[in-house]
Amino acid sequence: MGGIAGYFIGSLIKWILKMAIMIGVFVFLFFNMVYADAINFNLDELVGTVTKFVDILGPLGFTALTSNAPFVGSFVAGLILGLTR
Repeated sequence: MGGIAGYFIGSLIKWILKMAIMIGVFVFLFFNMVYADAINFNLDELVGTVTKFVDILGPLGFTALTSNAPFVGSFVAGLILGLTR
């Protein structure tokens, strides 16, 4: 199960990397509009939200990783396979 999920995630990452130029142009235009005050983007609120999210899920992630070692091992193998094909 983990190998199949890893393979599909690897394929998805490979597809996203192919789209990196278009994503980069979008991010550049977004930050250019923020700089020119065409849109309002509150970075402090985003950082606060991400910090809260990481603080809640940080300890849970390590617990889940250690309790599901066989799944994680097969997931990583499938991820590598998906990235190389």
